Amino acid sequence: MPITEDPEGHEISALAAAVSFAGRRVLEIGCGEGRLTARYAPAAAAVLAIDPDADAIAHLAAERMPHVDARVLGVEQLDDPSLHADIVLFAWSL
Repeated sequence: MPITEDPEGHEISALAAAVSFAGRRVLEIGCGEGRLTARYAPAAAAVLAIDPDADAIAHLAAERMPHVDARVLGVEQLDDPSLHADIVLFAWSL
């Protein structure tokens, strides 16, 4: 039986109550296939979504969210001094 992550929607509710993504630059670490990305990205000004899993990033890129920069990258490889983010999001990331 497959595992359904957050079937009650508590994760999205908690995000919405904690912060507004409207007009913000977001760095999402461990974005996977974009389960959360798709929920907040329409409100964000820009999103850099990273994950070391190339298949997951390919799936996210196929979702056609134009202001999402999806990259195959692990957090330990994130070395860009010009990168600025208003919100850094880790969800289900180790």
